[in-house]
Amino acid sequence: MKIIFAGTPEFAARHLEIVLQSEHEVLGVITQPDRKSGRGKKINFSPVKQTALDNGISIHQPESLGIEKIFSDLKNITPDLILVVAYGLLVPKKILELPKYGCVNIHASLLPRWRGASPMEHAIMSGDKNIGISYMEMSEGLDEGPVYEMHECSLKEYDTLHTVEEKFIQLSEKYLVSFLDNLESGSIKHKAQDENKATFSPKIDKKFLQIDWQGDSSIEIIRKINALSSKYGTHSFLGGKRVKIHRARKIESGIKHDPGYISVKDDRLVVFCRDASSLLIEQIQMEGKNKVSGKDFIAGYLDLIKKNGKFELTIR
Repeated sequence: MKIIFAGTPEFAARHLEIVLQSEHEVLGVITQPDRKSGRGKKINFSPVKQTALDNGISIHQPESLGIEKIFSDLKNITPDLILVVAYGLLVPKKILELPKYGCVNIHASLLPRWRGASPMEHAIMSGDKNIGISYMEMSEGLDEGPVYEMHECSLKEYDTLHTVEEKFIQLSEKYLVSFLDNLESGSIKHKAQDENKATFSPKIDKKFLQIDWQGDSSIEIIRKINALSSKYGTHSFLGGKRVKIHRARKIESGIKHDPGYISVKDDRLVVFCRDASSLLIEQIQMEGKNKVSGKDFIAGYLDLIKKNGKFELTIR
């Protein structure tokens, strides 16, 4: 098939590489416009754009797919399929209807569970046992189209966003090319989703990122850290200073303290949560500083810990 690939982050770029290694032809990629990021506000290419450049593939970066020029360009290319993976912009109806085989989205959940912008994050935060990836025909509704295939794997207690992405990429390495072959041959059918089972995963914003020691148990907080810390930065506050918590694990303390209370014993940084549960912080970062172990954090900030006694939920 002649394919246009639409995607932006590393997760999408890894899928593009799978397609490039197949017999199908990638005629071009669509990816979001270059953005400034980092402290120096340097312009960075998306991973999909970089992969396209490395392979000599034409690149389209419209601000919106509603622009007439991108529709005209795609119409002139006459793709058999538009394959969408974590693109991040809406695909209008006239583009959905343009390719011979329509537009297929590789969605990172077992639909209809976790439709929306952040399915992997919400699956981890919710402690789902079975997770997976869906190959679906796109429609105008949000991830509402019929599903061709779903492939499952298990979610382990300490899986992170990174490890889940790797699991899903491995599923696509196993199944994506044969799916494209079957789609082209017409030997595969899709099935409507069960609307009664639909759940939604809204975009991750600031309200998700603060750790609520009072409201959440240790396992809920650990799930949040696993889902969000690497990409977004889960944090709390100590003496008015923002502290990012990157890695933690559950621990049985045998004692009871108020939520947020910090216990320092034997070079271990233990924090208490809801229902007298507790966790051990393994990697942590004071604002403006590098990531360190819990032991090194104690060595550097013991006075601050003793003075304040607990992490706080502070809006600022």
